[in-house]
Amino acid sequence: MAHPKVAGIILAAGQGRRFGADKLLAPLAGQPLISWALQAALASELDLLVLVTRREVAQALGRGGPRLRVVLNPAPEQGQAASLKLGLSCLEPEFSHILFLLADQPLISAGLINRFLRLAQEGVELAALQPQSRLRPPALFGRRYFAELAALQGDQGGRSILERHAEMVRALKPEWAGQGADVDRPGDLAALEQRLTSPAGLSACLGLGPAELISLVGAGGKTTLMEALAAVLAQAGARVLCATTTRIYRPAGRLLLAAEQGRLQEAVRAALTPGASLTIGAGLEEAEERQKVKGLAPEALDELCATGLADYLLVEADGAKGRPLKAPREHEPVLPSWSTVVIGVLGLGGLGRPADEQNVFALTRFCALTGARPGQKVAPAHLAALIRHPRGLFKAAPAAARRLVLLNQADLPGASEGAQEVARLLAEEPGERRLLLASLRQGRCRLLG
Repeated sequence: MAHPKVAGIILAAGQGRRFGADKLLAPLAGQPLISWALQAALASELDLLVLVTRREVAQALGRGGPRLRVVLNPAPEQGQAASLKLGLSCLEPEFSHILFLLADQPLISAGLINRFLRLAQEGVELAALQPQSRLRPPALFGRRYFAELAALQGDQGGRSILERHAEMVRALKPEWAGQGADVDRPGDLAALEQRLTSPAGLSACLGLGPAELISLVGAGGKTTLMEALAAVLAQAGARVLCATTTRIYRPAGRLLLAAEQGRLQEAVRAALTPGASLTIGAGLEEAEERQKVKGLAPEALDELCATGLADYLLVEADGAKGRPLKAPREHEPVLPSWSTVVIGVLGLGGLGRPADEQNVFALTRFCALTGARPGQKVAPAHLAALIRHPRGLFKAAPAAARRLVLLNQADLPGASEGAQEVARLLAEEPGERRLLLASLRQGRCRLLG
């Protein structure tokens, strides 16, 4: 079977009558609503992306890239079918599948789009997202259904075809709750704004299950992430333990010290209650006029996880001495083998700065893994190389653990653009990882892919 060629078509010509204004240009967490779906699609492995929209939206977005074709719909009042057929009409014959996306679904990720592409590679002809009982976009159609799509009229969309051939449809579940949400009214947008910009949005973006052992590696915000995530999870009623296998500065909250494993478990059982977080460690030491918590052995944390005393165990498994970037040294990271999630943190503040000891911890290893030269400005390609390298950001991560990349410091000038380039580079080489853009200082987090 020939390798399938898949084009994405974003339908973005609607006038948003129920919204009461041009919703596609309405701001969501600092950028136009339409930008969310557009950036996710551009960060995916789609062979081509077609944006069918109105002139004023196209002008507001500016220039696209080589994989983006913009098609103007001169009569959007004719309904969704007209936009759908305009997108179809500009595709070359070699495209075997199309993936329809809606511009008002801001939580669709590049990772979800790539799951549809895997189905196309398996020979699947029809697929759609199924958050609950009803199918909804994104929706994948093989060439055998192109004629039926071209025959649609008015406000008919692809759902009628999916329903007609229900026995052929492969349903995909969202990566996390609410991923298929769309924006119809101002209240929908306000709810998403709250979700994405509140600290609780962090938990939603990470897609955590009801019980996890989460290990944090990298540089540029691990401790801040651990504290923010512990607060959100505890607020939701979970029992949360924070720990380290290295050393961390003493936190402001409750601290429990017990070097002996039996005593540690007994103390946790007595101290940890639902809706509370607790930091545990083997002892304290003085460091730079501040106390540091000594880490516990990864085996001890595995055993503690097995007891079920905590719903979430958050482990800082790496040290970076305050630098925004690092590469793991020979003995790093120190990961519990029961880790279900490994979050690799990178500080975008390191982009555009020299690869030197002030900016990068373990500089020699960083250069060896990424191809950067000492003193050279750190570029998105170097971060992408660090993420991909088997001895890089996710070195020693358990095979079954989910891998998440968190690019922090998105509030800095140029950081968001650098992160988008990292996402684009990673999309060129498939990998099972989720990419997030965050400003932990501002409590913002969103999916990149």
